[in-house]
Parts: sequence; structure tokens; C-alpha cells
Amino acid sequence: MKTDVFIAGGGVAGLSLALRLVKEGVSVIVVERQKGMGNVYKGELLQPKTLCIFEQLGIYPKIATEIRPLEKIITKELNEKNEPLLEVVMDYTTLQTPINTAAMIPHNCLKEILLEEASKYDEFQLLQPATFLRKQSDHEVIVKQGKEEISIQANLIVGAEGRESKVRNSVDIPLKKYSYSHQFLTVTFPSPPTLVYGEMIGNHERFLGLFPLPNNEVRSVLLIREGEYKEMKEEGLEAFYRAYKELKPDLEGFVDQVGSWKDIQLMIPVRHTVSHYVEGNVIVIGDAAHSVHPMAGEGMNLAIQDADTLGDLIAWMYQHQLEGDYTQLKWFERVRKERVEYLSWLSHQSALVYNLSGNLTQKLRIKAIKRLATNRRLHDKQMLNIAGVGLWKFGVIDGLSALGLGKTQLSENVINKYLFSKEDDYPWRYNKKR
Repeated sequence: MKTDVFIAGGGVAGLSLALRLVKEGVSVIVVERQKGMGNVYKGELLQPKTLCIFEQLGIYPKIATEIRPLEKIITKELNEKNEPLLEVVMDYTTLQTPINTAAMIPHNCLKEILLEEASKYDEFQLLQPATFLRKQSDHEVIVKQGKEEISIQANLIVGAEGRESKVRNSVDIPLKKYSYSHQFLTVTFPSPPTLVYGEMIGNHERFLGLFPLPNNEVRSVLLIREGEYKEMKEEGLEAFYRAYKELKPDLEGFVDQVGSWKDIQLMIPVRHTVSHYVEGNVIVIGDAAHSVHPMAGEGMNLAIQDADTLGDLIAWMYQHQLEGDYTQLKWFERVRKERVEYLSWLSHQSALVYNLSGNLTQKLRIKAIKRLATNRRLHDKQMLNIAGVGLWKFGVIDGLSALGLGKTQLSENVINKYLFSKEDDYPWRYNKKR
């Protein structure tokens, strides 16, 4: 078998990249080891930048019928008696961008849309279930499907198969890992009608994230401490229900509809990053290159944004007969690495404010959240960054602002300077020096 681009991994990153390429006439073979759509929880929060990418791909109208828009995220803190200590709002609508809302979509629904669209093109081929075994040579990979080993000739090889990427390991790209002292339980169940926006509710012990999905459902994420999962299971589902209803009494009668521990997934957060994304004609994207803490909901978005950048670059290389000049692939690192590493850092900071339990930790967290949400300068910079539509790093002035000693406002003209332009996203098309 022969193709222009071989992609290991048929998740949203691999399929987004495949769709971007086949629309430009670049042939692709995608290999996915799981049967069907899979049943392991993956990201469901789409940030504004990702929605813009889907609009460019021409699939936004289909996605729009399946999403639950998420304009605001309400952050609450409760005391030991579950009385309110803080309630603030992080608001996407303050962004001066064509799409200024996030959205929730069932993960498998998004995969189905991407697969359906990519399958319309003759240049697209999917081998599923099949497994990447090894990189035989610079332009040959070996894949196993059933009992058969298949040789695939490819100009470019992409690893998009997740944290334990065999493609990444095949070229010995170094990886650094970081772990946390907490875990998450995640499950979807019917949503109470009172839940309109996303909610993040914390107390001195734990955190609960609630994100409304379409069809009157809610995706929930409960932070637990190491060892607590075993304790909950030993006590029974009532311990799980109680943890939810202590933080959100409105969930009475809704979370109780979770009928089995088999419906609840344990998530162990890991943050990792690779030293570089490109090795010769091999490129890693998404979780194969970087896994971020799930607190800020960036993992899937960073993967899709990787796919958009790499897809446009490869298409441009083929348009200009540069497909054999692998030095051009360094453009991908130039555009993506700084953005990814900063958002990974922001997600890490969000995780740290919930990493430890106790009243003192909660008091410090409340101060940090209040300053971030109520200071317009800090709020809008945070939303610009997590939305993926721009990059404006926090600095000394922001630290002073948080203390009430500096600027607290941002003018529209100032923040617009930090929005990503087409030249920022696709510099190779504008003769920018690498």
C-alpha cells in the first residue's frame, strides 16, 4: 500500500488532520486500533479557536446542530456548611472574535462527523481495527490488521495515537512526565433544568465540574484524592451520589440515575511534553506530543489545532513541490510549541489551585479566582488564551493588577493586537522567515 501521509490514530486529531489533507488532494491512510467509536471518555469542550477551524473545514453547520453553546462558566466556592463563599463568572462573550462562545459536544458525535466527511474523498483510507507495529524504514511502516502484517509506503508519518505513542517511541523523541496528587471521576447523566451554564464548584475538600451537553444531559467531573476511589466503591454508589449532592443539591434525582460503577470512569491526570515534535519525516501531534491537565479543557482543542496547523503546512508543501523537503516541517514546531506549552502551563496552574485540600488552601484559591474573574484585564487575557484565539502571557504588570496596584482594564484595541492572524497561524504562506 502507498500513500502521501500515514496517520497512526483515528481520534479527533488524526481525523481532523486527515480531513484537512484530503480536501487538498493529499492522500492519507489512517490506522485506528479500537473497534467502532470507543467507550473511553475523551474531551467534549470545544474552544472558540477550534470552532473557527471547523468553520474553515466546512463542517461547522453539521457540528452546530449537535453542540450545546457554552457562553459562561460560573465558579463557586462553598464553606463546610455548603454556604456560598464566592460566585464569579468567566465570560467568553467578552471576546471580540467572530465566534465568542465555547461549546459542548458528545465526543463520539464529533468523531462521526469528521469520519463521515473524510470518507467522502477518494484520497482517504481507514484501516480499523488495525495497529501500528513499527517503522521499518524512513518511508515504510508495518501495520497489523487481524493476523496480517501490512507494509505501507508513506512520504510523511504522523503519530496521533495518544500518550503511549508507538510512532513517537519509534524515533526516540524524549518525553517528560508530571503527575498530581488527585484523580477524577467522570460520568454523564440527565441534567437538571436549573443548569444553564458551565459550573465549577469547590469546597475545602473537592471540586465538581458540570458542563451541559445537548439532549438535556450534563458531563460531570469530580475531583477526588488518591485512595478515595477505593473507599467510595467499598461504600457503594451512595457515597458517589452524596459527594455530588453536597456540592450541588439540585442534582438530587439526576445523579442518582447513574446505575453502576461501570458507567463511571476514573481519570488519572498526567501532564507530559516532548522535547520536539518533528524528527525527519515523522511528526507527533495531540497527546502523542503533549498531554495537559484536564482542568482547563484544553487537551482535545490543542490536538485539533495541531492538526489544522500541520494539515495546512503539508498541503502547502505539496502545492509547492516541497513534500520532500522535511526541513519545512519545522514551521509546525515554530507555530505550535510556544502556544501549547503556555496553555499547558495555564492548565497546570488551574490544577494547582485544587491540588491540595484544607481551609487555608481554599482561602488562597478564593483570592486567586476572585482576582482573575473580577479584574477585567486579567479576565480578558485569560479568556483570550484559553479560547485559543490569541496569546498574551501574564507578566509583572498583571501581578500588580491582581494586587490592585496596576491597570484593571483592557481596551479592545490593545487586546486585538494579540489575536492570532492568518500570518501567525500559517506563516509559510506569507514568506515569513522560519
